Amino acid sequence: MNKEEKEKRKQEIIEIIDKNEGIKVKRKEKVIKLKYIIEKFHMVTHACKALVHLNKRFKSSNHLANNYIRIHEYEKMFSYIEHIVWKFAKYEPENFRLLDVRYNVMKNLILGDCDYLIKFILFGDEEETTESSVVRHIPNSELWPGKMFLRDDDLDFDESNDMLIGRELKDTNAIAYFLEYYSRRATNYADWMCTVSKAIPLLFKYNYDDYARKLFSRECFINQDHSLIQDSNEIIPRVYLERRNHNIKFRAFSPIVKLKSIKYGWYDYWIRTPFKSLYDSIIKLKNDIVIMYENFDNELGKSTLALRVVPLPGFTTNNIVEKKVEYNFLKILLNIILLLFIPRLYKIGQSERIKLSPFSRTILCENDDTHDIYDNPAIEAVINFQWQKAKNFFFSLFIRFLVFATCFGLVSWAYLDHSTIINQNFLFILIIVFYYLSIYQLITEVLQLRYRGFKKYFSEIFNISDVISTVFAVTIMTIMLKNYQFSDGFESVKEINNGLIIAISFSIFLVWIELILYLRLISVIGIYIYHFIIVFKKILPFFIFMMIVVFAFAHTMVVLLKDPANIRMKDSTYSGVATNSLTNETFNIKLKSDFDPKSDDNPFTSFSKAIMAAYFWTSNIWVQIDRFDFWAVDSYTFIASIFLVFVLQNMLIAFMSGVYESVTATSRLILLRHQANFIADYEALHHIHLWSPEPEPKHIYYYCQTKTIEEWYNVRKDGPGLIYKDIEEKFIDKHVFKEKDYDKFSILECNDDNNIKKRIENFKNIGNEMNNNIEYLIKRFKSKNLIEEIEEIEEINDMKIDLKANVEKLYHKLEKMEKYEIL
Repeated sequence: MNKEEKEKRKQEIIEIIDKNEGIKVKRKEKVIKLKYIIEKFHMVTHACKALVHLNKRFKSSNHLANNYIRIHEYEKMFSYIEHIVWKFAKYEPENFRLLDVRYNVMKNLILGDCDYLIKFILFGDEEETTESSVVRHIPNSELWPGKMFLRDDDLDFDESNDMLIGRELKDTNAIAYFLEYYSRRATNYADWMCTVSKAIPLLFKYNYDDYARKLFSRECFINQDHSLIQDSNEIIPRVYLERRNHNIKFRAFSPIVKLKSIKYGWYDYWIRTPFKSLYDSIIKLKNDIVIMYENFDNELGKSTLALRVVPLPGFTTNNIVEKKVEYNFLKILLNIILLLFIPRLYKIGQSERIKLSPFSRTILCENDDTHDIYDNPAIEAVINFQWQKAKNFFFSLFIRFLVFATCFGLVSWAYLDHSTIINQNFLFILIIVFYYLSIYQLITEVLQLRYRGFKKYFSEIFNISDVISTVFAVTIMTIMLKNYQFSDGFESVKEINNGLIIAISFSIFLVWIELILYLRLISVIGIYIYHFIIVFKKILPFFIFMMIVVFAFAHTMVVLLKDPANIRMKDSTYSGVATNSLTNETFNIKLKSDFDPKSDDNPFTSFSKAIMAAYFWTSNIWVQIDRFDFWAVDSYTFIASIFLVFVLQNMLIAFMSGVYESVTATSRLILLRHQANFIADYEALHHIHLWSPEPEPKHIYYYCQTKTIEEWYNVRKDGPGLIYKDIEEKFIDKHVFKEKDYDKFSILECNDDNNIKKRIENFKNIGNEMNNNIEYLIKRFKSKNLIEEIEEIEEINDMKIDLKANVEKLYHKLEKMEKYEIL
């Protein structure tokens, strides 16, 4: 068999049946030669691969469930192999770090479920602090050329043991370790979170959101400072520095990281440059007006700016392939037409959301009403930065609906007025624009429904409102157009059905509600919409309780006063004097009210009217109660005044005051969540540009007042602590790596660079041990008559003395060198 056939046979995959275990496995034939382990790093890499192999066999062997002897054998092999990796990582951390970069050994430790070994590599011994711990692992966003992160058989476990969904709590330790490790180091190095940026959406997808919430409370999301290479004034855009510090609350931006080309196109001269100049002029005028009314003498009102960077590199970068476009005159003209008249399509489908940025996928997977992740300055900065691009599309939709509502209002006004107050031609244009915008909006909603899915789309009340308001307005408009004529519009309409008038008024009411809901994404207005929603949700149980009490009194009064045949009525008589202005004649007049207790004068003849009357009691309005001269009516009225007026009203006032104290912060988080959802939806759309857009930045910077950062920090400084703390407390078994007796026989020799002093101290005992050994050997040799001459004994003693002197000389030399190293 030649060499090529041997190599081919090594790579051939065969199926065998293990007679001892009775399981079917896939095995690769490979001969382990001496050259594979002659280098220490070869031994470590093979040890890591062996851990993966053993873990697969262990989890795939269903017959091991009750075979404790075989389980012990597996655990023993695991212990020996993990000890090899631990010894190398402990005594040669720099070589291990390089080995991890070259061969990605950390992946094998993860697949081998070596949680305690991973913890040691990341954090070292328990006594090591964050500052003194040795770096043995560095996160990598790029692999070594020719390497793959996952091979086809890496996750080839038993089908009943899913590695991604429904994992046990003990299988999640490694995730918590890595999140804690990266977040610790990210305080000084933002790029350390490169892998965490990609992992955050997966944490929410696979129900590890508790880890994500602990991660967002880490110090790196608050005190992540910018690079010290550049001055902060060089990073913050000049237009923001010109403003007064105490007027700036929060601003996210991307710094200029590359030189701009000096080559300009025609669209730069005629479109881009004039537009930018106009925008800068508006901003400058706005700043001048603000400065004009500022109090420059109030120096205490100023506040220093805190510049920070979001510690999530590439968090807003997606994997959607964009085609390179040349922007000529025809292309720009076509884009303007598409931008104005054509609904925006989605460039990815519902099954392709994996192409979205980690930020957008996190927002889509996050589905918790606690809004914890939004109460974070870094995430708020990401939303603030992305909203600057998405808000233009939002305002285009808002302006379209505003025109739609205006058209409907004017046409309805012309229909109800029966006049030619609106010109016939203008009225016809309003109708055409109305139907075009209604079609535009309905197509937009259909596209959203197709992309988001039926359940996700209709689970949001705002989408339902969008559809109902548009469909109802189109239906009413179609009914009104039955009486439309091109010659005079609606002038020929003589009489309108009351039902149609009610329908028009209700449709206008829905349009106004939709118009208000459109403002929910605008910060200065939308926050009050969420105020109302939060307060309404809080007081809804109280309102239901109050209505139950109202129903109880209404039912009681209906039973008592529906047919008051035996109840005496109070007469209401009014007397006065009237004078005839023509004759100056004076009359004495007496008026008596005509109250019929069996007619509609009595509000308690029906249950519906009784409910309305009892509800008005809460406002201290007692309709027709004073007309009944009956002690039972007086008793129920007294009781109702206590419960409905005195107790419930004061309870409502106290409840409302307590709710409104915490509503401001919650409203801000809800606003951020809805803006984030709109940004995630906007990212999946086809973007229409008039010139080449800027690429997504790797890092997002933000700045705000220093006191704002301090407030955030004070809230979170006593946070949940270590991310893995709660997990480890649930398990009693703790593995501690330590030296073994068989280490002195191991072929793996490691240099303990961190324990030089201890190694030098060992030379002190070498002389004594050597003397004892030589004396023992001399006595042993004499007893067996192997040494007879005195000259031989003296020669051995002389050699012993010389050797001891050399050892002591070597010890003092090494000790002197060790002192120089410390200095």
